[in-house]
Amino acid sequence: MAPHCRTVAALVRGCALLAGCGGGGRGQPTGGIRAKLRYSEGRGLRVLEVPAGGGADLAGIRSNDVIIGINGTSVRELDYQTIVEKLRGPVGSTVQPDVFRDGEVKTVVVMRQAYTK
Repeated sequence: MAPHCRTVAALVRGCALLAGCGGGGRGQPTGGIRAKLRYSEGRGLRVLEVPAGGGADLAGIRSNDVIIGINGTSVRELDYQTIVEKLRGPVGSTVQPDVFRDGEVKTVVVMRQAYTK
């Protein structure tokens, strides 16, 4: 797979690709938004799949949406590792992705959920 295009599978379930499992840094389990995303450098994160009942689903994120920002920062300014770090965090904490759909951008609040296998 080309280095500019990777699937961010760590955000869906299982262990994080870039960090150890189960550690949020302060004794809290690490979670994510529970969506399968494709990273394309300079374009954003295309949502490929949104599992029912996950944080992304509950926030209204749908397949084919494009995440163009995270917590007010354009993903075009971020590298792959930083994007993963911004989407992951302690279970129960929130992240605010800017979602592009049907020609409009909407900021949603997603509560991070524990990874499931």
